[in-house]
Amino acid sequence: MRNTDEKWIKLCRVDDGETRMFERLAEEKRKTEVDGDEGSMSRLVKIYMDQHAKQYAESFRGEWLRRGEDVRKAFKKHGIEEVDPGAVQDFLLGNWPDKLPTQTAMKGWLSKFFSWAVLRRHITLNPCREVELKKPKTRKVYIPHDHFLAIRAALASYTYKKKVGGEVTEITAKVPTGLEMQVFVDLCYLTCQRSTDIRELRWSQIDRQAAVIHFVPSKTADSSGEAVDWPLTPEIKEVLRRAKELRQGIKVQALADDYVLVDRNGKPKTAAACRDAWRDALVRAKLVGKDYTVKDIRAKALTDAKKAGYDIEALQVAGAHTDRATTEGYIKQREVPVSTVRLALPAA
Repeated sequence: MRNTDEKWIKLCRVDDGETRMFERLAEEKRKTEVDGDEGSMSRLVKIYMDQHAKQYAESFRGEWLRRGEDVRKAFKKHGIEEVDPGAVQDFLLGNWPDKLPTQTAMKGWLSKFFSWAVLRRHITLNPCREVELKKPKTRKVYIPHDHFLAIRAALASYTYKKKVGGEVTEITAKVPTGLEMQVFVDLCYLTCQRSTDIRELRWSQIDRQAAVIHFVPSKTADSSGEAVDWPLTPEIKEVLRRAKELRQGIKVQALADDYVLVDRNGKPKTAAACRDAWRDALVRAKLVGKDYTVKDIRAKALTDAKKAGYDIEALQVAGAHTDRATTEGYIKQREVPVSTVRLALPAA
């Protein structure tokens, strides 16, 4: 039996003799002992990654694999039985001392791996259970209307100064991918959906006959399965019309043919491309000091909908949240309460 994945290996036929059997056995041992410094922890993490990577959405799979490689690198020389709660805590706090969300994410990754290892009897206890971390601060960022519009405009154009005829003139230039990014931002806001679900939106999800967009949020596709049909409002139809126009003249590859958002080469927009374009727009809009991210667009949309008078049940459906408390917390984090108390100075 192979000690890495516990599978039986056929070495040779009985007729080949004992000598050939030992030769084949040596060959198999060399395969698992290429790196003499690699301990069982690293080898088992590799097996775990190979078996489970396909379970994650393509948009997240790369990040999931990167986290696994971080674990392998840190525990390369460790046997899995050596990794106790203290080692896990040192790994998390030593690598990301000031990044609480990353600590939480990496602990979650390790915990699932160790649960898998327990079920396969490589260890008896999950060491992550004893590790307590500080909870990340609740994000309360809200993008004001003027800032949102400034960023949106900066996605499509920028200005620079140029000396013409002895005078300094301000020139406005277009950003090559700016119009596509405006479509992306507009759909994120108008549909209240996660940026991943907008990047991966396909034309086949747009049901013109029923006048809705069928969303199955990627975050819950394999768990709660919460879905939402979003109405094709006149505003959304206009954005989709612009998206259609932008595709004209682009040689769209078969793989990306059904995507609403594609780049200049006809490939679907990546998370990194959208993030970089957003950050560049922050610079051009002179909002560098503001901690606005692409994910904050969804928070702004839901908060604005609450201010517009929609009740929490409607917002829960819009956000495809399985739990009402999730929606309530999501909104309250970004709403600043206005006091109704009015006082006057006391009479003499």
